[in-house]
Amino acid sequence: MAFRALTRRKGVSALAIASLGLAIGFCTAGFSLVDAYAWRDLPVREPQRLTRMFVHDREQRGGSMTWIEYQALASHPRFWEGLIAECRIGPGVRLAEGDDYPITAGVSENYFDLLGVKPALGEVFHSGAGRDGIVVLSGHYWRTALGGDVHIIGRKLAVGNAVLTVTGVLPSGFTGTNRGLLVGLFVPPQTFFGSLGIRDHLDQHMADFEIVGRLRPGATIELAQQEEEATIQRLQADGLGPEPGRTAAVIPFVDLENVQLALLVAPFVLVLLVAAANLANLRLIDNEARRRETGIRLALGAGRVHLLRQHWSETLLLCLTGTALGLVVAWWLIDSVPAILYAGESNVDFGVRLDTRTFTFSAAALLLVALIGALIPLSDAWRRRVIPAIQAPSSAKASRWLSALIVGQMVLVTAVTCSAGLLCRSFQKITAIRPAMDPGRRLLLVEGGARDPQTSASELSGLPGVVRVAYARRAMLAGSGGGMQALLEIPGQPDTTFRYNQVSPDYFATTGARVVAGRAFRSSDGPHATLVAMVSQAFVRRYMGGRDAVGAWFRIDGRNRQIVGVVEDGPSNDLKERIEPFFYFPFAQMPTGGEVTFFLESARDPGLLAAAVRAQARPENASFMVRDMYTMRQYMFTARKEDAILTGLFVALAMLGLLLAAAGLFGVTSYAVSRRMQEFGLRVALGATGKDLGRQVLRRVALQGAIGIPLGWGLALASRHVIQNLLYGVKAADPWILVAASGIVVLVALAAATRPAFTAARIDPVIALRWE
Repeated sequence: MAFRALTRRKGVSALAIASLGLAIGFCTAGFSLVDAYAWRDLPVREPQRLTRMFVHDREQRGGSMTWIEYQALASHPRFWEGLIAECRIGPGVRLAEGDDYPITAGVSENYFDLLGVKPALGEVFHSGAGRDGIVVLSGHYWRTALGGDVHIIGRKLAVGNAVLTVTGVLPSGFTGTNRGLLVGLFVPPQTFFGSLGIRDHLDQHMADFEIVGRLRPGATIELAQQEEEATIQRLQADGLGPEPGRTAAVIPFVDLENVQLALLVAPFVLVLLVAAANLANLRLIDNEARRRETGIRLALGAGRVHLLRQHWSETLLLCLTGTALGLVVAWWLIDSVPAILYAGESNVDFGVRLDTRTFTFSAAALLLVALIGALIPLSDAWRRRVIPAIQAPSSAKASRWLSALIVGQMVLVTAVTCSAGLLCRSFQKITAIRPAMDPGRRLLLVEGGARDPQTSASELSGLPGVVRVAYARRAMLAGSGGGMQALLEIPGQPDTTFRYNQVSPDYFATTGARVVAGRAFRSSDGPHATLVAMVSQAFVRRYMGGRDAVGAWFRIDGRNRQIVGVVEDGPSNDLKERIEPFFYFPFAQMPTGGEVTFFLESARDPGLLAAAVRAQARPENASFMVRDMYTMRQYMFTARKEDAILTGLFVALAMLGLLLAAAGLFGVTSYAVSRRMQEFGLRVALGATGKDLGRQVLRRVALQGAIGIPLGWGLALASRHVIQNLLYGVKAADPWILVAASGIVVLVALAAATRPAFTAARIDPVIALRWE
């Protein structure tokens, strides 16, 4: 019966189902994304008792710890059951079909014991039982790169310059302690420092280990932090710390960024409420259209419970159908996630998927929408009387509810549109950031390794279409700013570390990095020449007091170097980071251990060089290895990707909210015009013009907007502390953004009301007076 009733009003039913499907689909997909990023527990034992440990340097920058610091902390822990260390590198793995570059994690021997991770195949290493030459594979890497070979245990795997023996395969759900990061290989310290030769990480200045600890029952983070602080201070007093002034920090395993990210569910809920208000409006309109039918059924003896049961069943059927459509929309959106979210990143996967938790959220969304969409119309229908219902007058209470719901929708969409506007402005500022390179250069960035970068650069420069080639340890914004920090020693001032990069002489001309004073490196700045360096403008501001830095000498990492040039400022690690002093050293005077990025300037589309570079890197004749290649456009897209996705998400939600609100406003206004046809006809007969009637319809919509939009400002301002953490260079209370967002809401509202107003303006009084 409910199905037949809904099919008699196909337009209203279709609009309700489409609104619910879009809202529930987007909200379900959004929940699955936030759940994967922030809420879903990692597959380890008792994750709620795990903590992350790191340090702040003198500049209050958060950083990792050294192997020496880890050993000191792990030797006699008082408030932890144990601590584990992890350091990630990317040596090539030689496979039959070509080289692969998974993430390899060097971890402490007790890593799997503390986390409670059991192998799916073979064995993992244990505390006190690690040995050189062994490797454990993640289930993901075993399936994707090695074909899920069930005979993998005992097989030899060429990793970097070593040949390692596979001893175990981990369960498919575990890929390390960093959410979303796909670690492919796990090796014990003996392999990490031994066969793989990462011995520089034993140095007291190499702070590259992430530490995770499991608190003892009853221990607190405050006590754990005091213990870490005491250990770090003791090491510094003994001269074993990387630098003075380091302080301890301990945070829960689910860090603050994830908690803030979880708050991003709020705009999805707001859009869901807009859809729920739409459903309530449509059900109220339907009730009004069936007032005479309801009155007759009551007069013939139908019980109110029976009538309410029918209304509830119709609402529930609409909600179930809309939810089914929403799950299809969510499946399509989630299926698109890898192509959008992980574009250009092969070692990232947050596991966004439809699962039991997602379906539970969909069920909760269904219940919320059904309650809001049904209770208000049902409460109106419950109070109906036989005679007024048969006479079918308009219900004043229903009209008030319709107006209130429209105002509520305007409040919600104004808040969401304001948030989207703030993020758009923030992203505009992010795209304007220049990372000490020219983002518009026709460059192909080739990440990999080379024993002799100069020889490799000469080979690459001979490829057709290549204008010139430069190289550096890493590109700016590569995630580590060169991967190292240099210690600056100035008499009378505390020693301070800053990031640096090693670059070739042609680096600045090729990448477009501007040299604002002095000169760039020359080929004569070799290993036996005077030690030189270049510094950023931030260095000059902090240490030179406005004086010329060119020609000055500084002691860096225990050796005196002369400053020969000053380079423009730019972020080295992340686009939104605080600009800090930065060093550049000639590659020839500070060679790296094989890790290098080449910059190929092209006379045409740089993407066309990729095939030639891969051919040049074939194992039989290559002096270098290729891990990844990006055009400068792709590289900058990756650097801005998280902000672009966040901005796009809010813009999509704002557009969806505006679309739903416009549909609801159009339906309610059209209904209001149809119910007032006789009144309008009488007004025209008494001398009113069509323009007067149209203005009256628009005036009512304007009044609803005048109430709803300022309330929307209040909601947006109330949440400004949450969204401020997502913004760059923009205040969450920016009045211009509020005005612009309000203008968009007003335009959408007027567009939705234009057709009903036009209908009222063209009314024929003869037809209107006979309207029923």
